[in-house]
Amino acid sequence: MRILVINPNTSTFVTEAVAAAARSMAAPGTEIVAVTGRYGAAIVSGRSEDALAAAEVLRLAAEHDKGCDAIILAISFDSGLRALRELSPIPVVGMSEAAMLSACMVGGKFAMITFGNRAAAIYAELCHSYGLGARLTNVLSLPPLTQEEQMNPSLVVPGLARIVGETVEKDRTESVILSGAIFAGIAGEVAAHVEVPVLVGIREAVGMAEMLVRLQPDKARTGSYRLPDAKQIEWPDPTLAERYRVR
Repeated sequence: MRILVINPNTSTFVTEAVAAAARSMAAPGTEIVAVTGRYGAAIVSGRSEDALAAAEVLRLAAEHDKGCDAIILAISFDSGLRALRELSPIPVVGMSEAAMLSACMVGGKFAMITFGNRAAAIYAELCHSYGLGARLTNVLSLPPLTQEEQMNPSLVVPGLARIVGETVEKDRTESVILSGAIFAGIAGEVAAHVEVPVLVGIREAVGMAEMLVRLQPDKARTGSYRLPDAKQIEWPDPTLAERYRVR
């Protein structure tokens, strides 16, 4: 089994973190192929950057998905998830959607924890768009991360543990999601300091991608997720444009 992990952030250190977390979860025989965005923001943190990342997701998939059995979006906004599900003949899993669905299976209500106040509203909207708003207690934020903290997220483990403890006590939160691909490698560190399950998205996404590959669900032939009709697309990347021409 071969799974393509797409990080449309342009930061390779994020790709390295999510790839390591994905490989730690993958079953024997599962190959993880991780790629990094060339265009867009180093760390996607707002709506306009999210839009750019969505286009980059489609481009990276067209460039790298040959021979792959599933795709994971290693960006916690799940940028371009619905669009790629339409365009791709293989299963596509978003890391935040995977974390939220997993949270529903390990407890009642869950919280999401991120960094920077701009992102909190976007995560809340994302959760509601998946129909899971009733399960969400809150979206909480650390201050924007410094460059040092981005490169070494273990530095913010005490702050994350503090916020988890507060939402467990005040909101009766029963599991938490660390919302940010940058947190991919520290879920275990945070879990050692708290009393509820800690989810990080990429690990859950690997398990779900492997399950979908084994189930081999048919690609929709009708409805909004069927392959788009063949048409001429003017786009600077010929590989992506070709996806709309051949059916």
